[in-house]
Amino acid sequence: MPFSDFSLSPQVLAGVARLGFTEPTPVQRLAIPAVLEGRDAVVRAKTGSGKTLAFGLPLLTMVPRGQGKPTVLIVLPTRELALQVKEAIESVAAGGNLRLTPVFGGVGLEPQERALRQGTDIVVGTPGRLKDLLGRGSLDLSHVSILVLDEADQMLDMGFRRDIEFLVGRLPARKQTILFSATMPDPIRQLADRYLKDPVNLEAQSEERIPARIVHEMVRVDRTKRVEALWSLLEADKPGRTIIFTQMKHETRRVAQKLERCLGRPVGFLNGNMSQSARNTMLARFKASEIDILVATDVAARGLDIEGVDLVLHHGVPTTVETYIHRSGRTGRAGREGTSVLLVSTDDAEYYHPIAKRVSIQERAVPPQPGPMPAGGPEERTVPERGRGQRPGGGRDGRQPAGRRPVGTAPAAQAPAWKQIRLRMSPLPEQHPKRLLQWLAQRTGVPVSEMRDLAIMPDHVRLEVVAARRDAFLARLSKPARSGSRGA
Repeated sequence: MPFSDFSLSPQVLAGVARLGFTEPTPVQRLAIPAVLEGRDAVVRAKTGSGKTLAFGLPLLTMVPRGQGKPTVLIVLPTRELALQVKEAIESVAAGGNLRLTPVFGGVGLEPQERALRQGTDIVVGTPGRLKDLLGRGSLDLSHVSILVLDEADQMLDMGFRRDIEFLVGRLPARKQTILFSATMPDPIRQLADRYLKDPVNLEAQSEERIPARIVHEMVRVDRTKRVEALWSLLEADKPGRTIIFTQMKHETRRVAQKLERCLGRPVGFLNGNMSQSARNTMLARFKASEIDILVATDVAARGLDIEGVDLVLHHGVPTTVETYIHRSGRTGRAGREGTSVLLVSTDDAEYYHPIAKRVSIQERAVPPQPGPMPAGGPEERTVPERGRGQRPGGGRDGRQPAGRRPVGTAPAAQAPAWKQIRLRMSPLPEQHPKRLLQWLAQRTGVPVSEMRDLAIMPDHVRLEVVAARRDAFLARLSKPARSGSRGA
């Protein structure tokens, strides 16, 4: 089925031909007709499936130009994805008079406000920055007739639900809404039920096969020995370009710094707290092979297209099979072979077994450690137990928590231990992680400083609490809420 079978404009068809595309991908075959018909649509499709052009090509056919006010709003989770969508759409529209404005955090507001004042046809942005621009009166959404929610599951995982609801509430009631998501947990279905009118449900999963050229392996490690295991694997396998995925943003820098000391060469890292210029510099160095190892979170790496990755290492087991496949798919591209290695500890069984049922994984032993750990110690030596969420200075930001001695000046037994807790809370009293922590502190009497690593999953909430507070935390949370407060 060629692109010419769709009712796309001649200019769009010429742009597609110029880029060398001959046949649409499965998601494009499904979505393009629905979008052109003006239907609301819920599309389940993975990253890398061609979904950007699945909505981009019909938008280029439908969007009026030169009105000054945006008629299309595309909302997505990360800065990198915003730039990727911008580049993909503009590559097809090259030579036309389309005005597309990307807006995202990590850079100054003024250049984006200036671009909006000059007039635009399409706005592509992250929820937080869009909300900021609306609050400053710099963004007018009163003319928007098409809303695209791209990678909606990632936006909800990042705590953007309230921001999305705020944005949708500022749009005209009469509009077409297209929602793209790699997974369809209950919160996504609830979002679709609330904001989409009689949507067509489309699923393009056949193109997301597990690449045959990837070898999948796992090693069993103690949670406190993961950096040593990464070091051993890197020295034994001697891969080329490597991506190491971590679960939490604060882990990226720490793991990269410790591996630098072990390997004696630079290791890059990428997370959502970095400025845009720092992220761009790090990516440019990785693509140019100035650094050959990059430690990143799933969200920070979302939408990145980096060729020539030989090895993917999973510092922790991802919580869904889809996430594992997305991560592993960074290698084994363009006919090349690749390897994906999971580090599995005893408390990862809940997440590991579903992956092992879907993917053929070979178990291997951790290679011998190349030598003693350099000064600075392994990943978890700076804090007790799992050691996540703190820097060597003690607190998350390097400041010492009140009443706590600097790490290394007191016996390890005096430092607090942490316990992981999983809660099933439906509906969530708060959708944003920071607000949910504040709600939990108010409800349980446990201060926010004694909770950490909160993650909102599709079916549960996971966090760590100081071990001495665990029983009181659970007991108070299980009590019915007082009159006038919201319960769990």
